[in-house]
Amino acid sequence: SSRHWGPIYVKVNEAGFFQLFYEKGLEKPFREFKLEANHELSDPKLQNYDENGRLHTIRIDRVLYKEKRKYQPMPLVSHVGEREQVVKLGTTDYVDFISLISTIQDVLFRLPATVDLSSVHQNYIEEEITVDIKDEFRGVVSKGEGQLLEHSVVIHVHVLSFISGMADCRMGLNDILIKGNEVVSRHDIMPITTAKWVRLHECQFHSSVDEDAFHSSRTVLFTPPDACRFELMRFRTLFSEKTLPFSLRSMACVRGAEVELQSWLVMSSSFSSNKDSLSQVPCEGITVRHPVPPEWVNYFRRDGVL
Repeated sequence: SSRHWGPIYVKVNEAGFFQLFYEKGLEKPFREFKLEANHELSDPKLQNYDENGRLHTIRIDRVLYKEKRKYQPMPLVSHVGEREQVVKLGTTDYVDFISLISTIQDVLFRLPATVDLSSVHQNYIEEEITVDIKDEFRGVVSKGEGQLLEHSVVIHVHVLSFISGMADCRMGLNDILIKGNEVVSRHDIMPITTAKWVRLHECQFHSSVDEDAFHSSRTVLFTPPDACRFELMRFRTLFSEKTLPFSLRSMACVRGAEVELQSWLVMSSSFSSNKDSLSQVPCEGITVRHPVPPEWVNYFRRDGVL
């Protein structure tokens, strides 16, 4: 195969164009494309790079969602996305990697809401709307005691909808500013109450949202783009727990050419979601990243494993 990694310089301009240069300082990119509403970021991955380590990689995909019918073993309607890779990028610098992802997310979030005239009269066999909420927590803890020194909590709300015609949607949040003034629809047979309220800070919205309606009613009113996953809103909030859900302790021991690295992950019994054994949510996909000098990489290698 002729596929191989090569050094490039990446730039995203204010107009939303993604530009690739062979080196920094050149005026003309060797490739350029505009970020569009049907572009999505893949999940970040680690990939083998060379004898010195691995590469943090991410893809920008063009995703087209369609409604499909299956008849075996029984009639079934599903909404699936067909992905086509636009570009794949990688770097050994994790800080640059996170910065790149954040920049692309910001550009996609601020794209104007457009209407595909070919889908205005789309009639779906089964209408569906999916809301995906992601909590992004970043923190700095002290050495030794592991006390939380700094933290940032950003909530990202994504929506994917398959609704016939251009329908207005409303979404309510457990916003502390409406506590005591909740409105329950008469169609709700079993009204749902919440005991946990969130204070929203620095709310930002997709261009499909009626911001005036939100500020007056604290309800998110929006007209979702058809068959397109997009970030509806994002906001900051405070970390209300007294302790972190778990703590991490690491120890490195060097004996000549032998390096031993150990880590202990300890769950906190006082964290709210850890108290009730019936409502506990397992922690999955935990990754512990240790900065390792390039000279040490070979010490950690085993047969078939980095």
